[in-house]
Amino acid sequence: MYTSEQLSSLFSAADNVSDYEDEKRKKKQRLVRNEFEKCGKYGMPLIRKQNIDLDKISLWNYTKTKLNDSENKDKTIHFFTYDWNFETVYQKPEIALERLDQYYALLTPEFSTYKDMPLARQIDSVFKNRWCGAFWQKQGMIVIPTISWGSYRCFEFCFDGVEEVSVVAVSTYTREDNKKGFMEG
Repeated sequence: MYTSEQLSSLFSAADNVSDYEDEKRKKKQRLVRNEFEKCGKYGMPLIRKQNIDLDKISLWNYTKTKLNDSENKDKTIHFFTYDWNFETVYQKPEIALERLDQYYALLTPEFSTYKDMPLARQIDSVFKNRWCGAFWQKQGMIVIPTISWGSYRCFEFCFDGVEEVSVVAVSTYTREDNKKGFMEG
């Protein structure tokens, strides 16, 4: 016969295994990132078209966001800055959401797609962009997909994951001489 302490110990061990399995499942999901509807050759997460009041769009840089920002809650957050300034929105999306869910809308992060970047890195940048957008939509946020491309090589995937006839954002600012590539897009 077991004492109450022994029974308690057995149940807490089972709970720990369950907690461990749950944590393992969450980490695998975060690594795989396959929870959203996919489209295109590379399985980009789909960002659904949303009704957006364009008169309400007032852009605010992600680097200026903060917790409890009641003064700027009507802003739409953009990520037109260096990737290292916003990498955490993909790496730690739940933590980033604590700061972002107070604003009117979010443009998806413009992870770099430089024309001289390896194609695999450009595909990954577009994937991260679409994943963030799909994640934010799942949380009830208004999302405007940002589309970027480095060169014609991107055209086979840079428009994937955005529902047709959606409002989108495109930055005309570039950190490299690529007017020809931009105009082709």
